[in-house]
Amino acid sequence: MASKGQLDLKTWKGIRSVLQAQLVIAFIVAVFIMKQWWFCVLMIAIGGLLSMFRGKIWCGMLCPNGGFIDLLWSRISLQLVPFPRWLNKGRVLQGLFLAGMLAYFGWIVWLVNIHKGMPVAFASYEAHGILFLRFCQFMLALAAVMALIFEPRSFCAHVCPGGTLGSIMAIARKKSPVVMDTEKCIGCGKCKTVCDLDERLLDPMIARAKELKEEGGSETLSVSPECYGCMDCVAICPTGALRIETVRNPTMASCKTCPAVSAARELDAQQEEPEEKTA
Repeated sequence: MASKGQLDLKTWKGIRSVLQAQLVIAFIVAVFIMKQWWFCVLMIAIGGLLSMFRGKIWCGMLCPNGGFIDLLWSRISLQLVPFPRWLNKGRVLQGLFLAGMLAYFGWIVWLVNIHKGMPVAFASYEAHGILFLRFCQFMLALAAVMALIFEPRSFCAHVCPGGTLGSIMAIARKKSPVVMDTEKCIGCGKCKTVCDLDERLLDPMIARAKELKEEGGSETLSVSPECYGCMDCVAICPTGALRIETVRNPTMASCKTCPAVSAARELDAQQEEPEEKTA
């Protein structure tokens, strides 16, 4: 049960579902109906750029493929077996898919603009678009298959080349969407029940919080930049130990119209209410 002034997990998931649904509808209309192939590339580019400033918050709340997984595939997932993590040992699988994506995009440019001799500035659905669309279709299909067989977000955690690009950007800029106040962490483990990467993201922070308490100290720890910012752990945390870090950046105040930012600001503000009242 959420503490006073804090959004509960069900309410937060409702907010996130609305955000995801908007992008999924826009993706379907733009790519599959209007055949605006550039929308696929735009989504990857925006996700990468946003990761440089806010961490991978795009992946958890706005990515169309993530939206399909959370809104559809997760509801019918069979979860027959856990994803064999040895396949991605050392992030090799993620690296291979990222290299494959960049090589495929490079091949498209070579094929159309060099091999076929078309101007570099030339772009059309018939020449470029159908090839980019096939890439999107393959990624959507692979994510659906993995969500049905393994954990719903296994594609995001171990394969997605766009997400890997976002991780690289976030790590380079040392940006993370979530932080932990170790003084407030009671080690209940509720956050782990809603995280697909709890062993990689939350376990180290929980262990460090326990160590600091034994030593009589406290610290504010940042979750790994690999976190894709679904914020479910923030919503379910009963003590407010986990919070959204990016909304504390003063530059965030200039983005008042972004739905994702507005929801994140509201969640973090409500978490701070009890502290303000007792101060």
